[in-house]
Amino acid sequence: MLSAMQYPHWLMVAGAVLVVFGFVGIELLKSSAEPAEDNLGQEVTPPEERAQLRSRLTQGPPEFREDRVDRPKAKGK
Repeated sequence: MLSAMQYPHWLMVAGAVLVVFGFVGIELLKSSAEPAEDNLGQEVTPPEERAQLRSRLTQGPPEFREDRVDRPKAKGK
């Protein structure tokens, strides 16, 4: 049977095998990935520092304030 298969059929079999290997690889990557809670390498800003930064934005120079009203207008026709 295998020797009777023509070239296009071999290509279809090879493609199907590659697709199966791809799905198996995806599942292996998902199972070996560590959960996000365990990833402590990422630095997180403490809440006190975030509050200080937020107050600087609201009390800083006018060009950095969030509530300023003199924003540049969009160019139109």
